[in-house]
Amino acid sequence: MPNRPLATLLLKLSTKFSLFNALSRVAILLLLVGVLPLVMSRLALLSTDQRLAQKKEKVLRLIRRTGISAFIEGGQSSYGSYNLLKEEFISLETIVPGPKIDVIEDSKRAVEDEVVQYRVLSYSFAQSGQNYLLEIGRSTGSIGETERNFRRYAFYILLVAVALTTLADLAFFRYLLAPFYTIIRQRLRHSHYPPAFDLEPVPTSTDDFRYLDESLREMMATIQASFTKERKFIADASHELLTPLAALQYRFDNMLADESLSEENQLRVVDSQRTVHRLRTIIKSLLMISKIENDQFTRTETVSLEELVAEVSEEVQDRLEVLHLALTYVLEPDFTVANCNRGLLFTLVYNLVSNAIKYNREGGKIYVLGRPASPGSGYVLEVRDTGQGIPKAQLPQLFHRFDKGTTSDPDSYGLGLSIARTIADVHHIDIEVNSIEGLGTSFLLTFPAGPVDRG
Repeated sequence: MPNRPLATLLLKLSTKFSLFNALSRVAILLLLVGVLPLVMSRLALLSTDQRLAQKKEKVLRLIRRTGISAFIEGGQSSYGSYNLLKEEFISLETIVPGPKIDVIEDSKRAVEDEVVQYRVLSYSFAQSGQNYLLEIGRSTGSIGETERNFRRYAFYILLVAVALTTLADLAFFRYLLAPFYTIIRQRLRHSHYPPAFDLEPVPTSTDDFRYLDESLREMMATIQASFTKERKFIADASHELLTPLAALQYRFDNMLADESLSEENQLRVVDSQRTVHRLRTIIKSLLMISKIENDQFTRTETVSLEELVAEVSEEVQDRLEVLHLALTYVLEPDFTVANCNRGLLFTLVYNLVSNAIKYNREGGKIYVLGRPASPGSGYVLEVRDTGQGIPKAQLPQLFHRFDKGTTSDPDSYGLGLSIARTIADVHHIDIEVNSIEGLGTSFLLTFPAGPVDRG
């Protein structure tokens, strides 16, 4: 299909964008995972220091309100308290006057025959003419637990943030490329028939997409105009040529009726009649193609393929007998084509069967087989022969007009398969050919599952 490279390009662009997003976020995630322990360790330490400072302020407020006696009574010189798990402690003792102390540092303390590492706030102050040293400590083990909690929660938040930003980027990417998808669908994917080209602008706020859409619309308008002129010329020329050809045929018939005409001249007239007949056949074929392309055939009938194939088989019986060919048709089950033109479908199948007869070997076989395609995807009608086959190099040009391939048959005009393709296209029927030289050729017609869209 002509739009496949562009669709593939779009797929690659979307894939590359998604891959870039994923890799960039993985890189950021790895970077943060490497930096996170250091950051979390620092945050846990700062949080601990802030907590120790807050406790110091609480203790000092309590001392100012109730006095030092709330901690040190009688002849005691110090006060100390540890919690049950030895995670925190507070101590207050008298000291000799000296330099001001106000520091937070790591320190080891022996607690019940166990050495514990603490983060200790040391603060000296004077109260009632006496100097005191206040120490508040928290074990580094509990700090490490806080750090691990910080790290775990931060990692979860990071994962959620990466997932949300990735989804947001993909959604934005799809939103951003929505006009591009519309341009491909409206200008390329569903624009195989020039007269039906949709030239309405695609709404977009992106200048690049607007420029692309305008360029494609200009190109499509040019193609549409050229196609219209070509069809009009073919129709007009074909119609006008039929009249002089009919006049020539009438004159040749009159000449043959002249008894004084010599045998040699009679043969020349017969050759001329054969030439006129070929020209009329070509012109009628071109006129038929033009009428089909101009949508001059109504498509309102419902046709049974089995009945249609039976009618074609009956039509070609004389030719089959001359070449000792056998035609077998089996459609299991039958298939009904809606919204179609029976005459055109007959011509389509007839041309394929006629082609199988023309290029078959004497005593060969022709099979017309019908079967459902994959579930929900329509019906396949196959016309297969045991003839000479088609060279591989000839297959791409098989449906081109006036392409006779390697045949030397003077009655072949290279228009039968072109007509078949035109009829198939107008009925939205996919046509495919497979061939092996020396073994035969197979034409596959894939009918859509439901009624065809006449738009």
